Amino acid sequence: MQRLLMKGDGAPLHDDDLLFSSGRLDSLDAVELIMSVETDYGINFSDLGFDLTRLDSISAIARLVEQSSVEPA
Repeated sequence: MQRLLMKGDGAPLHDDDLLFSSGRLDSLDAVELIMSVETDYGINFSDLGFDLTRLDSISAIARLVEQSSVEPA
């Protein structure tokens, strides 16, 4: 993930590794990720009852995108 590399974090990243609760990413990164997901996938976080754990790993992000593409708008 480019954000991690920009922070000097070159450690391997696996799909279930925690991003925010581990401290690898911070609140500014969360805002940028939310904006990207909203723009790229049409997900409106204000409609979700948002919880940062829904973005805390690559697997969690993939589940969120998958669920949102299945649910009626």
